[in-house]
Amino acid sequence: MTNALGADQVAQYRRDGYACPVPALSAAEAAEVREAIEGFERRSGLVAGHVIRNKGHLKLMRLYRLIRHEAILDAVESVLGPDIMVWGSSLFVKEAGDPAYVAWHQDSYYWGLEPDDVVSAWIALYPSTLENGAMRVIPGSHKMPQMAHRKSAPGSANMLFTHEELAEDVDEAQAVDFVLGQGQMSLHHVKILHGSPPNRSPGRRMGYAIRFVAPHVRQRGDMNSATLVRGQDRYGYFAPEPVPARDMDPAIVAFVDAPLGGKPWKEDPARAALGRVAPPG
Repeated sequence: MTNALGADQVAQYRRDGYACPVPALSAAEAAEVREAIEGFERRSGLVAGHVIRNKGHLKLMRLYRLIRHEAILDAVESVLGPDIMVWGSSLFVKEAGDPAYVAWHQDSYYWGLEPDDVVSAWIALYPSTLENGAMRVIPGSHKMPQMAHRKSAPGSANMLFTHEELAEDVDEAQAVDFVLGQGQMSLHHVKILHGSPPNRSPGRRMGYAIRFVAPHVRQRGDMNSATLVRGQDRYGYFAPEPVPARDMDPAIVAFVDAPLGGKPWKEDPARAALGRVAPPG
């Protein structure tokens, strides 16, 4: 593995719940991915931060290739092991001067994944700086018990899907900022406390977060889907995802955004059939 984490970075991840910065894409590769996203916006007139927010790797072909990038997987393998699945991915965009922010939270509160062998790779498609709202974490908070969350105040600019936030105050003096160059990434644990302030810069901020799980992880409730990107899945806890052949394939968008017929996975033959598409060699 040419981009495996060093022993000190692995130790930091185990101790603090993150590794940052980690090399991932070249600046040119990051610009190419960003152009694919912004080109989609220009062609469609849609806001990528809304449309591609959920499992974007199934919606844009360039993002599907990104989840299999060897340098990213090498680093993830260092903390997750040789068998790796992509459970989700999220595009985060903060426009220049926008008051939008990400409230302090734990991903584990929302996702229902057990055990916690789950890591997010957050890839900077533009540089992520203090001025434009870089992610912040509380080191070591991944070792704390699951914490209570609450609804954000009405009118809040909190970007989280559920509009919730940590119910307790955070000592931000302990926070570490993830300042990243274009193409660099951070790795963070599913339970770490994190958030990010608004973009106060004159330029756009954009990052793509890929959610990796080990195959022995299970999700509470109905079966969800995942894509095997390295090694083997010996458990079958996640339904296999379809392989996109073009951007924004209507059937795949429906698969991602709205369960066909509103039925659970195991009772929905149409959705299950989509998930049985064989992965590329």
